[in-house]
Amino acid sequence: MSASATPPSVPLVVPRVDNTLGALLVGGLVAMALWGVTCVQMYNYFTRTNKDNVPAKTTVRPFLWVLDTFDSALNCHILYYYTVSNYLNPLALFHPVWSIIIHVAVTAISNFIIRTLFTIRVYRLSQGNHFLTGWIMAISLSDLEHDKFYLPCSFQIPTFPDLQKIAGLMYLTFGVGTGSDLSLALALSWFLYRSKTGFRSTDSLIKSLLIYSVNTGMIVAVDAALGLILYILMPNNLIFLGFYLLLSKLYVNAYLATLNARETMRTKKDDMLSINLTEIHSSRRFDVESTMPTFAEKGTESKTERMAISIQTLIDNRIDSDRIRPEQSLQENIPDEAG
Repeated sequence: MSASATPPSVPLVVPRVDNTLGALLVGGLVAMALWGVTCVQMYNYFTRTNKDNVPAKTTVRPFLWVLDTFDSALNCHILYYYTVSNYLNPLALFHPVWSIIIHVAVTAISNFIIRTLFTIRVYRLSQGNHFLTGWIMAISLSDLEHDKFYLPCSFQIPTFPDLQKIAGLMYLTFGVGTGSDLSLALALSWFLYRSKTGFRSTDSLIKSLLIYSVNTGMIVAVDAALGLILYILMPNNLIFLGFYLLLSKLYVNAYLATLNARETMRTKKDDMLSINLTEIHSSRRFDVESTMPTFAEKGTESKTERMAISIQTLIDNRIDSDRIRPEQSLQENIPDEAG
């Protein structure tokens, strides 16, 4: 009789991780894709000729990219820790790794810087509305302070379910951040809308900037609001964290998108001016060659043409100075600082 048969092995039962590890994986992968978009936008910004002042171009924007890159490294560590280092260890999903907590701090710093830059833009577009900009800065500072208080508390939380102990603080942090984002998006949209001048070229520029502000600002606000709602409805999974991983990257891309859009619109406006001048030059050349004036007529025509151009230029300048002040304000406020 042969030896007894080996008993069948018991299959390892692994719990479903769709709403924990799956949410982290999807959020982390989308965040890395957004970091790639940030790199492309930063490259476009520095390779184009723009009128931004040197301190903003050489310190603020590169610092934002460094923060975003560091945040991406944290995202990579988060994914590696849960998917590789703790492979088939579902209990690890209950414990927040240190890189998640540091990610919260980096997101808070990055978001505060960009909110400040957008607030400066609102201040310029509103022609110095201290009440509105003070309100936006107050809630932005409040969000930063809540994150500073939340950070040491997080290191004392052993598991994700224990976050319920500071649920009130998390609700407040998410809520204040969402309020700040919505205030900025609505304020920028309103003041851009009020900047319309009645001139088609200028209003087309304002309309494009308005679309950029609404789309980029609202996307950030919606992401923050979804993170808050999902945490309230489903505090025992990590779906809310998947949205939170995207927040700082959406903000950085929203800011860079407005800077690059501004430069693109300036270029298009210059191209339109160049085309119009070329058409005028070609039209005058055709008229001169078709009529073939005499030498004396050429002298008279040249003087008359110069006088006409001078008079027309004077009239245009007077109209510009009296009626296109909103356009000048718009060009100043679509920002070289900021903003």
